[in-house]
Amino acid sequence: MHNVFLATVAATLCLVASHIASATESVRIIATDAGLEAPRTIRPGMRHIIFENRGKQVHEAMFVKLPAGMSAEDFKGRVNEGILFPEGALDYSGPGLLSPGGTTEVWVPLDPGEYVLICWNHMRKSVRGLAVTDAQPVDDTPPKEDAVLMVRDFKFELQGHLKPGMRVIKIQSSGPSLHEADLFRLHPGRSASDVQRWYKDDLGEPAPADALGGIVDSHDTRQVLWLRRRFTPGQYVFHCALPLNPNAKSGDKSATHADVGMVMTFEVGP
Repeated sequence: MHNVFLATVAATLCLVASHIASATESVRIIATDAGLEAPRTIRPGMRHIIFENRGKQVHEAMFVKLPAGMSAEDFKGRVNEGILFPEGALDYSGPGLLSPGGTTEVWVPLDPGEYVLICWNHMRKSVRGLAVTDAQPVDDTPPKEDAVLMVRDFKFELQGHLKPGMRVIKIQSSGPSLHEADLFRLHPGRSASDVQRWYKDDLGEPAPADALGGIVDSHDTRQVLWLRRRFTPGQYVFHCALPLNPNAKSGDKSATHADVGMVMTFEVGP
């Protein structure tokens, strides 16, 4: 009886430990120039995403939820046709543009369903499927924010002062349009205008800034997201490059949100 009791206690402790581990386990996504590496299945809920760029080019990682009847290959086919917003697919945000060697963290809510991950900077070769299961939701509680970034048509407003060190930005959108908030640290002597030109030149070399992650857009324009990364003294830029025309196709030289003022420069002091 004593041995049975001990075995039961041990089994219970293992289950509790397993639950704690799974409830706090981050989702890791690694970008290479060949594509995105990530788990094939993850649990739903508010998820802590760690994104690392091991490639030699700038990458991002967006979660897109697929409608019933659409496979990852179907989505890829539409993207290869130049369609930026395949009908029925819903953007669920994720880490934005990140320079080679960089790492960034975001917190995004994900509900059950079939998804793809995509880097829109390399959309023809980065699409990969993954499933968010209907298991017990995870609560990767975001850390307390150091500043709040308000995102609206068509401007950014940073509330609070960011100091050097590891900092958290809470990102709130009031719509009504979809928006992203790519984050850049300017190289000496460069400006936000240089970032805009660089973006339109497909992020070629030489770069006027380091891409630090930021967040990509969500279909839910009232979504609240969190971004954490290390800041050093310097000039920074938030930039939204979504097309003003929601029917724009890849390769179109259509105007973007940045073209109508959705660019903001701010400073992190010593």
